[in-house]
Amino acid sequence: MDFPLLLDTGRNLALLYGATDKLEGRFNRITIVIDKTGKIIQIDKDVNPATQGPDLVNFIKAQKTN
Repeated sequence: MDFPLLLDTGRNLALLYGATDKLEGRFNRITIVIDKTGKIIQIDKDVNPATQGPDLVNFIKAQKTN
């Protein structure tokens, strides 16, 4: 991968972006894509775990052509 991934081990971002409303327990899988300037360019709250990897790669490739 030529982009960094952020792991939210403290659940801070999950709480901030609505992936959960609790400090413990389950939370929803979401993907947030942030560009190099820090701007959020996509929030996907309907992640399909079976296709998430290819979906994300395709989204990033499409952004590079725009």
